[in-house]
Amino acid sequence: MADKKEDRRIQRTRSMLHEALMDLIVEKGYAAITIQDLIDRANIGRSTFYAHFTDKEELLLDNINQLKAFLVEQIDKRTAADRTEAVRFEFSLALLQHVQSHKLMYRATVGKPSGTIVVHHIQQMIAELARDEITDRLPFEGTAFIPRDVVVEFAVNTLVTLVNWWMRGNTHHSAIEVDQMFHQLILSGIKQQREHTLTE
Repeated sequence: MADKKEDRRIQRTRSMLHEALMDLIVEKGYAAITIQDLIDRANIGRSTFYAHFTDKEELLLDNINQLKAFLVEQIDKRTAADRTEAVRFEFSLALLQHVQSHKLMYRATVGKPSGTIVVHHIQQMIAELARDEITDRLPFEGTAFIPRDVVVEFAVNTLVTLVNWWMRGNTHHSAIEVDQMFHQLILSGIKQQREHTLTE
């Protein structure tokens, strides 16, 4: 019983720090946030913070890892009936829906100098998800002409560019619509590469 109480206390503390980080990113930008800001907002002691994280970047990475786990969970929940016959990335819609529900934070991050580190880590997460899907499920094989890593890079940059455009005042578009834009842009290239590979 004591262990369960301790686990709940740890989870509560980490949750408060995650919420504090997201709120402060909206208010002042990631680069300007200090440890003091975080512990004041979460109402915890400095020693408690360092018992969980070494610095604010480790807290950020933990936040992004939680997002990645959520996206993977959403992919796993989709049944074969949910999936269309068209080739598509499964993670992108769930990610864009997350962006839509946290648009203030993304507006304060994407395309802003203070959010460079945040965007860098988000891009790495997207790259991991895209690479996994291309490797395991999408009908693409790299060639000497267009290596697989180039396709991953293209997918990541296309999605981040769309999010940047979306958050700059085009939020009347839904997450579904932006996801459709993403797939029209990226999958036409992948399909052409697939056709090129098959004719070699």
